[in-house]
Amino acid sequence: MQDEINTDNWPPSDCPNLSWPEISESFTRSDWYRAVITAYAALWEGHVSQVRFAPVSEADLLDLEVRLSCQLPPALKAYHHEFGALSLAEKLCNVSPAGDTPIRPLLEAYPGITDMLEDCDDEHVLELSAQLIAFGDYLGNGNMFCFHRKNSTVYYFDHDDGAMFSPLFTSVEEYLDALMMRCLAEIHEDEDAGLELLAQRHGSALVRKWLY
Repeated sequence: MQDEINTDNWPPSDCPNLSWPEISESFTRSDWYRAVITAYAALWEGHVSQVRFAPVSEADLLDLEVRLSCQLPPALKAYHHEFGALSLAEKLCNVSPAGDTPIRPLLEAYPGITDMLEDCDDEHVLELSAQLIAFGDYLGNGNMFCFHRKNSTVYYFDHDDGAMFSPLFTSVEEYLDALMMRCLAEIHEDEDAGLELLAQRHGSALVRKWLY
């Protein structure tokens, strides 16, 4: 993060307000994402983890779908095709298999899950573990966001606290919207307001599971 930010000129004039946007024909979700990511990049300007736009080609996205043997959720595919930005309020996984923390099946992304499942006799959990694709690395602590390869429901994989798999969002689009809100809260330096907005939309139980 910049050592000093001129508060008279912060946040940038084109930075979205800390609120859920009104999506319309004239202001799309893509417009909102771009504005948030641009402001977040300015917040971390000069830092090694500064977010950078890195759009992914259609060919590379198709190659990823072949490797996964499933289609990417449309919102995730569109995000990487247009932005490809990974270092946000939490890290998104890379499309390239050679990149840092690639998008891949959870059983490959977190090999230790094999030991965790050894004594599990819950058929639902065993089946679910084989259907999840990790696409978000949370904070690099082993907990990951995954989409279900058949219905795109977003599950939170928690390797050390409570339920191993928690369905937090009905779609990747919902997760990305929530991630943009986390970025905005950081930009506006008002985490409490950001948490309240997330709780209003998704419930306090989701916020507790995700962020505490």
